[in-house]
Amino acid sequence: MTNAQINVLYDQYNQCMARNGWSKQTNVGDQVAQTKAQNACVAEDPLPPWQLDASNPKAGDFVHAVVQCLRDKGVQYVEQNSAQGGIESFSFGGPNNDSTSIRLGMQYTPDCEKQVAARGIGN
Repeated sequence: MTNAQINVLYDQYNQCMARNGWSKQTNVGDQVAQTKAQNACVAEDPLPPWQLDASNPKAGDFVHAVVQCLRDKGVQYVEQNSAQGGIESFSFGGPNNDSTSIRLGMQYTPDCEKQVAARGIGN
C-alpha cells in the first residue's frame, strides 16, 4: 500500500474514534474513553502488514532478518522488540538514542524490508 492509502485507513479509524468520544487532541491520558472508543472501532482499526502481524507465525523471522540486514549495513544500535499490540517491530538508537543508528536505520529499512521479503521470509 502507498502512504496515501494507509493514511485514508487511519483517517477513517480516527474519525470513528472521535465519533465514539476520543481524540488525541482532547482526551490524551483518558484511558477509559480511549478503551471505549477502541472497542467500538475495532472493525475500523487497520491491520498491520502481514510480515509484521504478530498473528503471522513467520513475522518474528521477518523482523529478525531485517534487523540482521540493518546490522550488516552498519546500523550499530538496532534491536528486535517483543510483539506488542499485535505488531512485531524493531527500534533504533539503543539506550542513548544514537543518532547515527537512527539515521542509518531509517535510511536502510525500506531496502532491507524489500530484500527480506524478496527472499520469502515472513510470507
